[in-house]
Amino acid sequence: MAVTTQRPQQAQLVQPASRPVRRRKSTTVKKVQKNNKGVLFASSLKASLVGGIGILLLMLISLIPVQYLAFLVIPGFLVVWLSTGMLAGIFAGDSVTTSQQGGKVGWMAGFWSGIYGGLIAMVLAAFGIFMANFGQNVAAQFPPEQLPLFLSSLSPQIIAIAGRVFGALIIYGVIGSLISGLFSSIGGMIYPKLAMTTE
Repeated sequence: MAVTTQRPQQAQLVQPASRPVRRRKSTTVKKVQKNNKGVLFASSLKASLVGGIGILLLMLISLIPVQYLAFLVIPGFLVVWLSTGMLAGIFAGDSVTTSQQGGKVGWMAGFWSGIYGGLIAMVLAAFGIFMANFGQNVAAQFPPEQLPLFLSSLSPQIIAIAGRVFGALIIYGVIGSLISGLFSSIGGMIYPKLAMTTE
């Protein structure tokens, strides 16, 4: 009689499939990114102040009644806008290494300097120094005999002031800040390329 011996089956341990290890960003990387954003924002604000001063000077130059100065104002605005974007890149230093980063910091600087220019234009328009004819044309839209019916508490002078300020807000505040941001972003994109060539 043959005796068969069976070996007890060994339990096979099945290891669960290993889960992918999620690598969390270290806090130092987050701090560096946060500091980098802070540097870009601060540098754009510094450059926008310089750009706002340049826009103020150009607005004051445009008020001088000399014909050939008017031809210098438009190229002057282009130079100020491009320089504002490049200056934002210079202030940012090593935080701007690509054209995309330079464009972002230039856009912020140009947009804020355009807003400053719009505020300056609104103040000048309120005192009648800027866009004087624009305000008179707005007041002329209301016939004097109908003016008391619609706006009994407002005089034509107040309507003219409001028209000048609103026109300055739209032309110099909204449109001007967008154009300033566009050209300053171009200046910001140019800065990293110039910085690489000078090194």
